[in-house]
Amino acid sequence: MKRIILILTSVLFLFTVGCNITQEYTFNKDMSGTSNMEIDISALISFMGNMDSLENKNSLDSLDESFATVAEEYKKMGATNVEYGWKNNKTVLFISYDYKDIEMLNKLLSAETGDLLGSKILGDSTEKPKFILKGKYKLIYDAPEVSNDTLFNNKDMESMKDYYNYKLKFNFATEVKKLKSEKAELSSDKKSIEFSGSLFDIFSKDYTTDFKVKLKSK
Repeated sequence: MKRIILILTSVLFLFTVGCNITQEYTFNKDMSGTSNMEIDISALISFMGNMDSLENKNSLDSLDESFATVAEEYKKMGATNVEYGWKNNKTVLFISYDYKDIEMLNKLLSAETGDLLGSKILGDSTEKPKFILKGKYKLIYDAPEVSNDTLFNNKDMESMKDYYNYKLKFNFATEVKKLKSEKAELSSDKKSIEFSGSLFDIFSKDYTTDFKVKLKSK
């Protein structure tokens, strides 16, 4: 998880204009699937203006290098179709991979490179986010408890709160028959659930991304 944390803190402390982060999981019927994370820094690009400066190039290159390292580690852990790079005229940085089952997804989430889902971001907990599959159609996500010592619970950072948005989305192959969650919203087609808001709110102690879904069999 350390490298993703470094990427985020680079965005937060070097790129003080703000960004939008989207983490998305798409589950197939057999619970294999795809993870995709995107960091939209279009506001930063607009603010920087002259992208030819050495400092600006070095900042973007550091993000490239970090994602390249993370991608290689995902491959070593068994992830397939690992891709990373830029989209939308080099304003959105992304990394994605396929996982074969829930066990592999949990392994990837708990690894050092991990990802944003449920992570405490500079907290001291040893808990790991995990998915639990009961039968074929009931999926549970258990996020680690968030402590008070994280980056996003720091009062000195509150002025930045409105500039960093986070969206966490889960897509399913069939409709959600039943959803249990304090914060998740169910899409109109009942095939997706979503958490969204300020990055600082979602990673605060008072917010949870825990959920339980029961999926329709067809």
